[in-house]
Amino acid sequence: LMQQNLFEALSVPRNIREAQFVKFHEDNPMVYQLWDRFTKEAIAKGHTKIGSAMILERIRWETSVATVNARPDGERLKLNNNFKSYYARLWMSKNPQHKDIFPTKKVEGDNE
Repeated sequence: LMQQNLFEALSVPRNIREAQFVKFHEDNPMVYQLWDRFTKEAIAKGHTKIGSAMILERIRWETSVATVNARPDGERLKLNNNFKSYYARLWMSKNPQHKDIFPTKKVEGDNE
């Protein structure tokens, strides 16, 4: 019996934070693009473990200082800290050769 993971079943979030993440991710594709870019930059520099907070803070910098219009409506992009683990899991699911690069803890709804 194959079990779906979070990113194979995005339409069925396991908890409210995950539901908020799914909506944010759909509305702000640039965030994942930056997550991917910065993670790959860190790997290219030899990092074998990366803290998701480091990547999230770099995205905050990029979207508030370096990029003037991070959102199409001109509003400031607000990144919820709760999304770190979901972006990390999403990135690792799309890059299985680095499936352990981000240390993660269980989230509400994970199978025990």
